[in-house]
Amino acid sequence: MKNGGSRLKTTTIKGRFVRIVLGNLILFAVVTFSLMSWFQSVLEKKIGDSALQSVRTVAGNIDVYLKNVIRLSDSIVADSELQNLLKENQSFDATRPVWTMIETLKQLKGYSVANEFIYSIGIYSPDSRKMLTTADGIYTLPEGAQPDWLDTVRQYRDSPYIGSGLMYAVPSFSQENRASTFSVARRMRTGNRAEHVLLLNSDKSVLGKMIGDVDGIEGTGIVVTDERGGTVYAAGNPDVKAADLSRLPFREEEEAGKLRGVELNGKTFFVIRQRSDVSGWTVSLVMPKSAVFSDVTVMKHTVLALLALLSVFSLLLFALLYVQLSQPIKRLMNGMLRVEKGLPFVPIPIRRMDELGYLQQRFNQMVANEQQMRKQIYSEKLHKKEIELKFLQSQVNPHFLYNTLDSIYWVALGSGVDEIGSLVLDLSRFFRISLSRGKDFITVSETLEHLRCYLRIQQFRHMDKFEVVWDVDPSLLDVKIMKLMLQPVVENAIVHGLEAVAGTCMLQVGIKRSGEFLQCFVSDTGVGIEADKLRELWAEIREEGESGNKTYGLKNLYQRLHIVYGDDMRFSIESEAGRGTKVTIMIHLNRLERSTDAYESHHRGR
Repeated sequence: MKNGGSRLKTTTIKGRFVRIVLGNLILFAVVTFSLMSWFQSVLEKKIGDSALQSVRTVAGNIDVYLKNVIRLSDSIVADSELQNLLKENQSFDATRPVWTMIETLKQLKGYSVANEFIYSIGIYSPDSRKMLTTADGIYTLPEGAQPDWLDTVRQYRDSPYIGSGLMYAVPSFSQENRASTFSVARRMRTGNRAEHVLLLNSDKSVLGKMIGDVDGIEGTGIVVTDERGGTVYAAGNPDVKAADLSRLPFREEEEAGKLRGVELNGKTFFVIRQRSDVSGWTVSLVMPKSAVFSDVTVMKHTVLALLALLSVFSLLLFALLYVQLSQPIKRLMNGMLRVEKGLPFVPIPIRRMDELGYLQQRFNQMVANEQQMRKQIYSEKLHKKEIELKFLQSQVNPHFLYNTLDSIYWVALGSGVDEIGSLVLDLSRFFRISLSRGKDFITVSETLEHLRCYLRIQQFRHMDKFEVVWDVDPSLLDVKIMKLMLQPVVENAIVHGLEAVAGTCMLQVGIKRSGEFLQCFVSDTGVGIEADKLRELWAEIREEGESGNKTYGLKNLYQRLHIVYGDDMRFSIESEAGRGTKVTIMIHLNRLERSTDAYESHHRGR
């Protein structure tokens, strides 16, 4: 399960990495294509506005020119002198005075001089089928022929009719001129029944002047068509026919300048159109969509290529970054698994100095500290068990011991040997307090009674070789301390400090308050300890393992104090050769109370 969990975590990290990469790429692609679409829409709007403005300008210029021509035709029709000349020779008959035709042409040329783009001004007589023009003189239409536009002009009555390349508007031998002209035709009344048709033929080059050059985009052009769909004029190189354009219905977006995509001849074109109110002609701007957006298409392809390269580069970069991040994490996870399984810990090699390297370093230190702490706790528990075992081995049956001592005490009293009775009584009290019914902590008062019993026995044994001085703070009598905490120190002072002295010595026992500490000390005026031997003694006491008979009691006491009261406990030995020794134990009062409660509750639970 642990290995499976590790694989799951690694897969999750990898999945998150992939999702982040793909998310960033998708976001970049969406933003890029959104920007491209926005750019294309803005470009379409700009092109549409510019195209609409151009078309409106061309259509407006054509309307202005045609209005001028129409006003000129109004002047000609209203010319009374010209009407009189036409009345005298209505059919342009050569048998009549020729001067009338000459005057008529002279009068018409006077009007044509005012406009350089007017090719000719002509008057057509339907009765004689003769055309009198300023450019070609007089010519007669073929036998039985009538212009196809004659009926249309008659239908327009007094309104002008505007057409392109009108048949017979110029002589039949000059077809090129006919194709390059457009005409304003209208009726002229010269009598009650007689009528003529006035034609003002303009050169189509005037339309080229109005449109200008159209050579920006390949396949783009401006086409001017009449009401019948015929081509009046075409500029540029449009790839569509006028007939195809005439079949397209007008739409509102054309008037708003929006580019309208239409399919013509298998291609898509943008068409912007404007219809003339004067002539009825339609001015159409035609642009191939592919040519208009060729640069945009190239830009899109370039962006797609860059996006593909960026995607590959991002994947490689994120893959490298993932490897750089995942490998230290995997090593850290493997180290955790070894610790969880209880295998020997192998420190993770530190190969980088960033946050992950710092994390690995701290993990190594944490595991090392944790294993050191475990080892220390295990050693303390093991040593505690050894102490408890040795203590149990040193005990005897308390009831048997108490009963035997009581029997000796009563026999001594019955025999009149009071000193032996007192000695036996002290010994009995000493053992009772030593055992204390299994309690681990006793009060300072009980500790002092225990020491007094022990010292009276020792004084009887050594024939009052030493005196005892007590220095005890009465306010501390109810404080509980560890049992047998001072007895080994007193015993060590008597055996190793006082027995070797010939004269009477002094032994001082003190329990006082020193700031936030409980101070317990035992001092003697015995032989003391030399400095070198004192260092050896300290080394044996603090060192783990077996020790000699001289240090066993103190070492045992030191380890018990360290287990119960921890690092807050202070244990010191001060000695000077020939002047005595002093052993001091300092225990923090707060630590003392917490340790006592916890320790007692633990043993009560047992």
